[in-house]
Amino acid sequence: MVRTIVKIPTEIGNKYRFVSVAGKRCDQLQRGAYPKVEVIVPMTKQGHAQDAPKLASFWAQVAVREVEESRIAFEEPDITPLDYTTELPISVE
Repeated sequence: MVRTIVKIPTEIGNKYRFVSVAGKRCDQLQRGAYPKVEVIVPMTKQGHAQDAPKLASFWAQVAVREVEESRIAFEEPDITPLDYTTELPISVE
C-alpha cells in the first residue's frame, strides 16, 4: 500500500475544503475541461495514446495536483447566520 501525502495550500485552509474543491474540479475534468497542469496521457494495451481517459482515478490525481499547486480559483461562500429565536410575550392569566 502506497500512501500519498497531500500538501494543502494555506488559502484553502482545511482538508474538507480541499477535498470539495478537488472533487468539483475532477468532475469538470471528466466532462472535458482542459487540465491546468501537464498531463501524461495513459496508453492503451496496443501502445496508442487514449483519446480522452475516462477513469475517475486518473482525473482525480490531476485535480489533486492542480489544487495542490494553487492553480484552481475558488470562492468562499458568504455565510449569514440565521436567528431563529423570537421573543413572544408570556400571558399569565
